[in-house]
Amino acid sequence: MSERARIGGIVLAAGCGMRFGSDKRAARLGDGSTLLARVIARLRPAVDELVLVIGADDHEADFAVRHPAVRVLRAPRSAAGMGCSLADAVAQCGHWEGCLVALADKPFLRSSTAQRVRALLAEHALVVPVFEGERGHPVGFARQHFRALAGLAGDQGARVLIEQERDRCLFAEIDDPGITADVDTPEQLAFWRALLGE
Repeated sequence: MSERARIGGIVLAAGCGMRFGSDKRAARLGDGSTLLARVIARLRPAVDELVLVIGADDHEADFAVRHPAVRVLRAPRSAAGMGCSLADAVAQCGHWEGCLVALADKPFLRSSTAQRVRALLAEHALVVPVFEGERGHPVGFARQHFRALAGLAGDQGARVLIEQERDRCLFAEIDDPGITADVDTPEQLAFWRALLGE
């Protein structure tokens, strides 16, 4: 793939996070930004267009006002799991040559990591960042995988596709703990903020 290929970004934010006790997308970080705003800010410089995927019960206008630099897409089947949300998004973004897929609950990702995954996507059709043996996000997919992504279902996301393609996938070791730093509870948010000096 050419380095000038049009690469999009997808932020999966269709779940508000029941374990958090409130809508974790709106939880605040040390600089006052929300989890969702931070993920968008970290991914946006690495892609040509950024899509924010929200749930079937979310209101597009609310997110469009708060995040004007992104295109907001509702995932009609979001209640059926992350795989369905990703499939709904990819089905509407077929004009890209590749994409980076990020999760709204990983706000500690570094922008340089997203840019690194994009750069590697120029030479590899599937790129998974890894930190200390653990896979993380964003994951890079070349266009050749879009049909398979658009056919995903359930809550496993693209894990099945990655396993099917693991012999041809680049698992790229990257020195960024933020690629694996999930925030599912307030306690996890406090832990990662303390650990990473936020």
